[in-house]
Amino acid sequence: MRKDFWLEINSFMEFVKFFLDKNYGDYSSQHASNIEMCILGNFLTSDVGYYPLSYIEYVFNDWEEYTSSNVTALEKENGYILLTDLYSEEEMPTALKMTRDQFVQMLTEWEEKVLKKKPKEVIIKCEDEQFIIETKD
Repeated sequence: MRKDFWLEINSFMEFVKFFLDKNYGDYSSQHASNIEMCILGNFLTSDVGYYPLSYIEYVFNDWEEYTSSNVTALEKENGYILLTDLYSEEEMPTALKMTRDQFVQMLTEWEEKVLKKKPKEVIIKCEDEQFIIETKD
């Protein structure tokens, strides 16, 4: 791993970093800056996998306010999507709060930039309430 790459991500307050497993072709999340970004990393690697469309459909259906998968619970609340750790030991579980647009954009970019192109490293940063996916080969 390049040293300058690590320094670059440490300069941002909120981030989660992913690495491609060369043997299995999937990603693992590592080096999250806080619980919320750890939840996002686990959601993308353990729940979404290669099927982001089902979660995009969840956003737009009117009949489902709550859903859960392997490690993450999702809830719709006043135009936001709340992601929480399904197995949190916290009395009041920490939630990552995203607008519906942010959530859909995140999943769309995850598919386009990560799943289709398979970069070796991925960083998702949250700056000024915007989620940005950066990739490196």
